[in-house]
Amino acid sequence: MHAFVQKININRLMKSKIILFLMVGCLAFIAACDTDDDSSSQEQERLNLEEMLSEINEIAESVPCENPYDWTFTAIGSKACGGPIGYLAYSLNIDTVSFLNTVEAYSIALDDFNKKWNIVSDCSVPPIPIDVACENGKAVLVF
Repeated sequence: MHAFVQKININRLMKSKIILFLMVGCLAFIAACDTDDDSSSQEQERLNLEEMLSEINEIAESVPCENPYDWTFTAIGSKACGGPIGYLAYSLNIDTVSFLNTVEAYSIALDDFNKKWNIVSDCSVPPIPIDVACENGKAVLVF
């Protein structure tokens, strides 16, 4: 009888170890999944920002630059240290309210991204343009 009780205790101990091993394995798997989700989420957010910027550039370049007096510029983006990432020329002959709202939405989204993912930047201050010139139908910022 003593051997039978001992065998039951060993079986319980083995089952406990197996259950513990499986629980640790599941927790490790869940933790790995969360990390992968974060990195893929960060990558997806970065791709969304790139798409927004591409759309902004497409709108800004949708009108040929023939007269520099029909053009102006705006700050765009948000560096991790603060301030814009640069400046963008745009025509006054587009829907400027909608365009500037889109630029602002992009800048806010980039700022949120930087804060959420602890992004760092060089903290340099981009030069502020003084004017816009037209060269071969393209707007060029003058510094």
